[in-house]
Amino acid sequence: MKKYCHKIRYIFIVLIVFVSCNSSKEKSLILSDKMLKKNPVQALAILDSLENESKLDEEEQLHLIWNKALAHQALGMSLAEDGQLPEAIAYYKEEADKQADRYLLEASYLCWTGKEKDAIKAINKGFNIIADSTKQIQLLGVKARIFGHQREYKKAIEVLKKALKYDLPKREQAILNYKLGENLSLMGDRLSEHFYSKSIQLATENGDTAIACEFLRNYADYLANNGQYHRSNDIFYQIGRTMPQVAELSSIQMAMAGNYINLHKLDSARICNEKAIKSEAKLEAKGFADIARRVVIEQERCLLDYANGKTISYVDFARYCDSITADMQAKENTLTRRQETKNRLQLANHELKLDQQRMGWMLSVAVLLLIGGVIVGYLYYRNRVQRLAEAEDRIDTLTRMLTEAQSATAETAGDKQPKTDDDTFFKKILLQQLGIIRMVANTPTHQNQALLKRISGISDGKIPTDSLLVWSDLYPVIDRLYDNFHARLTEQYGNALTEKEVQISCLLCANFSTKEIGVITQQSDATIYVRKTSIRKKIGATEGQDIVACVNSIKG
Repeated sequence: MKKYCHKIRYIFIVLIVFVSCNSSKEKSLILSDKMLKKNPVQALAILDSLENESKLDEEEQLHLIWNKALAHQALGMSLAEDGQLPEAIAYYKEEADKQADRYLLEASYLCWTGKEKDAIKAINKGFNIIADSTKQIQLLGVKARIFGHQREYKKAIEVLKKALKYDLPKREQAILNYKLGENLSLMGDRLSEHFYSKSIQLATENGDTAIACEFLRNYADYLANNGQYHRSNDIFYQIGRTMPQVAELSSIQMAMAGNYINLHKLDSARICNEKAIKSEAKLEAKGFADIARRVVIEQERCLLDYANGKTISYVDFARYCDSITADMQAKENTLTRRQETKNRLQLANHELKLDQQRMGWMLSVAVLLLIGGVIVGYLYYRNRVQRLAEAEDRIDTLTRMLTEAQSATAETAGDKQPKTDDDTFFKKILLQQLGIIRMVANTPTHQNQALLKRISGISDGKIPTDSLLVWSDLYPVIDRLYDNFHARLTEQYGNALTEKEVQISCLLCANFSTKEIGVITQQSDATIYVRKTSIRKKIGATEGQDIVACVNSIKG
């Protein structure tokens, strides 16, 4: 008993673990869905930590793809690698609570995959359907980015101005004002300074120091491009005071060195250039190398060396470029191999699913065949048993008739007064024609195998009784014993009744039971009942009326 209790306890623990694993899987999907807006970085980390994605069902996989795409969108990451996103978009097409995100993801995906015209169409369609103002602003932001990428700055400006008409938080207002100023500056419009300044002001009032410094840096670049080098450097110094941790970054020192070169302050420019070189080296060591920054820094160094009468050498920079090229090629090869591996895994996963489906179908077919075989076997067995029971019943019927005939024969052989009635006498004659009584007379042993074989052959229909019985001899006997029954039957209904029906009527007259008639005529009980019904209709008898009595009622 303890042994079984231990096994039951083990099974129960396994079931609890399985359910908890499934629950945690669902919880991870739901949790990440709620965190997408507040903390997309953490949400994406949770989604990426899910293992055995291939074991998820179709709905769970599409849910996972959808949430990952939302996280990538929120983080400004490319959606080009979300290859299954169109399937998820199509799956959630009819769900009202996902309509807003659907058009946003669709437009972003099309944009990232280079189908910018289709992305604009999706944005316009979604903008007219979606009622959520936040999602409408996001769609306008994607649309402005597309126009900016296409260098259609005027259209981008119109879209951004449309977005600014909404009642927005200061953070979103700051971002839109900055993008508006950026597009205006690309058109050479001096009005861009107003929007740059306003974006910096809004970000500062909202306490977004990092965003404010980013806007300041881009505004300083704008001023430098327009020849306002002093104002540009003043802003860079302002950034350093606001966020001292970024003051020594190569991008800022590089830009300040360029301003000083244009102001012909070469000593200050060299100090900034050296700081930029040191900062860039640290960034490269951490894996944040940038070829564009390095080019500008080397260009500035060469200009300063030339101004100071030093020899200009591009060897170090050329070697650096070669190393960058080699690294890029290595990364490209690595990415290619990763993509190939990913494709192989996806193909293998697809083939595994197909194999599972095929296995499921094969198992289903095997189960159906097994069930069909069991049913057929059962029906065959039941039919066989039924046939054997019927055969035994018919043998018993013949044996009983034989016993009655033997009894009558024995009494006659002993010179005793015959006690058999007409029915028994007729049965004896009929059995004599079948050859059974003759066989009993020749070999009266009760265990005679030949006799049993013959009786079985007759009962099974292997020996046709039509070839043994001579009805032309039996009909006169019927007439003598039963008051011309056969003659009256054939005279009145001979044209209506078939030979088989006449035979059955005569056997009924001799008080043969339905079972005995079936054995003699080698027909089933059901067939005998049908023929009896047919006889009643032909002779005008009612349902259930005795056929013999109806015929006997005919006056001779």
